[in-house]
Amino acid sequence: MKMRLLAVGASLFLGFPAAELSAQGVKAPSSADCSNLAGFRIPRQSIGLPTSGAAIGEAKTSDAAGDPTGLCIVKGVIAPINPGSPSINFQINLPRDWNRKSVQMGGGGYDGIVATTRNHPFLPADKDPVRIGYVSFGSDSGHAGRSGSHLAAVTDASFGMDAEARENFAYAQIKKTHDTAIAVIERYYGAKPKRTYFYGNSQGGHEALLAAQRFGADYDGVVAIHPAYNMVALQLRGLAVSKSVYRNPDAWLSPAKVSAIGAAALGTCDKLDGITDGVIANLAQCRREFRIERLACKAGQSEQVGCLSEPQLQAAREIAAPTQFGISVSGASSFGGWPIFEGAFSHPSPFALGNSARPNSPPGLNDAFVYLMADEGIRYLIAQDLALETLEFEPTQHEAMIKRASDLIDVSTPDFDRFKARGGKILLMHGSIDMAIPPANSIALFGRLQERYGSSLDQFVKFYMAYGFGHGDGTFQIEWDSLGELDRWVETGNAPGPQVVRDRSEGHAGRTMPLCEFPEWPRYMGQGDKNSAVSFKCVRQ
Repeated sequence: MKMRLLAVGASLFLGFPAAELSAQGVKAPSSADCSNLAGFRIPRQSIGLPTSGAAIGEAKTSDAAGDPTGLCIVKGVIAPINPGSPSINFQINLPRDWNRKSVQMGGGGYDGIVATTRNHPFLPADKDPVRIGYVSFGSDSGHAGRSGSHLAAVTDASFGMDAEARENFAYAQIKKTHDTAIAVIERYYGAKPKRTYFYGNSQGGHEALLAAQRFGADYDGVVAIHPAYNMVALQLRGLAVSKSVYRNPDAWLSPAKVSAIGAAALGTCDKLDGITDGVIANLAQCRREFRIERLACKAGQSEQVGCLSEPQLQAAREIAAPTQFGISVSGASSFGGWPIFEGAFSHPSPFALGNSARPNSPPGLNDAFVYLMADEGIRYLIAQDLALETLEFEPTQHEAMIKRASDLIDVSTPDFDRFKARGGKILLMHGSIDMAIPPANSIALFGRLQERYGSSLDQFVKFYMAYGFGHGDGTFQIEWDSLGELDRWVETGNAPGPQVVRDRSEGHAGRTMPLCEFPEWPRYMGQGDKNSAVSFKCVRQ
């Protein structure tokens, strides 16, 4: 049986040679077909939301090392309705040996960079979509981020001052990019894809859920990894964290302080899953046993990096605790705590709390990551106020503007009825030590889905928790063939169970571990190779 399934899987993922494509009635493209795409125009009538049409500016066969033979890379723009608004920039990657499937790639942060990531770090290198026959495509969501670095670009929400750019980012670019890509695919191959998926993490995970909820007829399945599905609530929660650490200089948690908390959590909780390997998986017992008060400074220790003052202890408690907004935001009145007591910061992380007790105004890349993101989101997407003093912003005083922003941007309801009815599938995953978007956020979404769908939820949603994994960082930095697993589910109808993921972190690259369905977690069974998934079992207790 196992050998038969492997054979079926191979047929699902490998691209068809040109001769076989021709036999299926699909045009076998050439390099001339690629170059001839330059100048191709897609009329506004072919795009399901209002635009001024789209055009391809560049189309050429790639000669980059590692790219499959005959890969055609297409770049173009989707013109705005308002001449003063920015265009949507897109890229489409068209393999010569096509598997009759396509995947739309999501962005990150506030986007601003064309999302056509190749060799995505969460996918195994040999499962890069275009290398196995997929057309892949994505956009910058309708604006270019600030220059200087990738991080500078994706933390820039200033486009929010333009109403059309704001709407494109919120949801519209997903449909506009999809319809443009499908028109190009049909032009190039003479046929539309048999399957189309959406793959995204962070903001891209948000976009994946938006694709399923708003435009479900266009997609057969989506992968949503640590999704920022309730962007407005996330930024208000980030503001609450910022107020906790910046309300006075004595409360700020320096890189040394957060490292001390992470080390203490690891020291208490690492072994609770049956093995000391840098990964905390038994979170329920960890929450019972770890006490932040043990790090309290004693007399004369206030400057010691390994202890915390009372203001710092209080800030840490507030970061770990849920926030009550006092109003309904993104369909909920509260937002879960961050995993600062569960192993986050037990490793170097780009999502720490800044390099100074006094933040810049407006914040920059050296300030707390959550403050930078919250300031940009509240200033431009919620308030459209260039003079806003963000740390003085009180959500209860701005309920109407918050609701308008949430209605535009967020996945505020667990209603995926239409997507479920047409057979759509969702793979949802979150890392247990994510300090950019806390795992409690996806757990809350899964709970709301369970309330709505009950036992039928298992027919179209699978939720996994990756222990030791952060927001791309962590002590276990996963590689997971999630796109392949999604495709198997769609094609065979057989729902996936526990997965196996591979670590790519320095010093541990190659070790494997089960990726358990929530709320299960991987326990070491007491014997066997600690670096092999076969030595672990997914358990609930």
